[in-house]
Amino acid sequence: MEFSDRQESKSFYDQRYSHGYMGHWSVFEKRRIFDLVKELNLPSRGKALDFGCGRGIFTAVIKEALPGWEVFGCDISSEAIAAASSQNKEIKFFVLGDPELAGLKFDFIHSHHMLEHTYNVQVTAKEIVALAAPVCAMMHSLPCNHPGSLEYIVSSQMKNGINDKTGTFFFEDQAHLRRLSVDQTSALFLHDGFVVYKDYYANQYYGALKWIAESELVLILNFTDSSKAVNPAEPISLFRLRNKLIFFWFCTFAAMAFQAADRGKYFYLKKFLQAFSFILFFWIALPARSWLVRNAVKEWKEERTKKNGTDMFLLLKRG
Repeated sequence: MEFSDRQESKSFYDQRYSHGYMGHWSVFEKRRIFDLVKELNLPSRGKALDFGCGRGIFTAVIKEALPGWEVFGCDISSEAIAAASSQNKEIKFFVLGDPELAGLKFDFIHSHHMLEHTYNVQVTAKEIVALAAPVCAMMHSLPCNHPGSLEYIVSSQMKNGINDKTGTFFFEDQAHLRRLSVDQTSALFLHDGFVVYKDYYANQYYGALKWIAESELVLILNFTDSSKAVNPAEPISLFRLRNKLIFFWFCTFAAMAFQAADRGKYFYLKKFLQAFSFILFFWIALPARSWLVRNAVKEWKEERTKKNGTDMFLLLKRG
């Protein structure tokens, strides 16, 4: 999918957000952003902006990490801003381009999985820089196209598994328009004086197993579809990987039976099935789920400087 302009992109995301899009992130992902913001050692007061904030889940994380700061969130989707505003009364949310907030400058700007969605990444980078104060820190997290991750290895085994033009992987959300490298991303802000001083990476292996197991079952089936394999020997390894992911998917599904979730379509049916699965298999589901999360956390702590992760976190500063 490609967007020709902002209005087309806005309409697309208004539709998505009206159906519960991006309504949940795990404690693990939120804690990771919290810790990274803390590592910036920012002053006790300032103005922070979550650019492309969606439902405001990570905007709230930033507010928690920077309690003395005035925190804002913006997005092109009015549906997303309405949802964010209803959940976070201490944060100021606005639709990007709101004339009432023209001239605001921010000391810290954050974006979380936004740059891969924007219709024109160069235009978006300029819009972000225009909101930055002369002395400003930024943090951007987004999927990258570096070799070596589980997702990269599997995609490289598939027919047309990696798009030569965009760097995206075959199983990705249709709204992902690109995967960038660290150099490509840093180049977007370099000419405006922003320099990357730290870069971290996640989901080398266990983190990838975790997020895929937390996704819809159809994604797992697509990700491990042996009919798309290039070589005859690869279906065997894909079959093993599919079985492993389905096992962790089931354990995750059962283990999350009593956790908070959005009340989307089939909410009560899903909760009934989760609770039923939990009662029957809790002695398997909970330990397996806990093992996977522990390994994902360990991987992040010990391997986050290794570039073979599929997600990157760039910390930039100017001034």
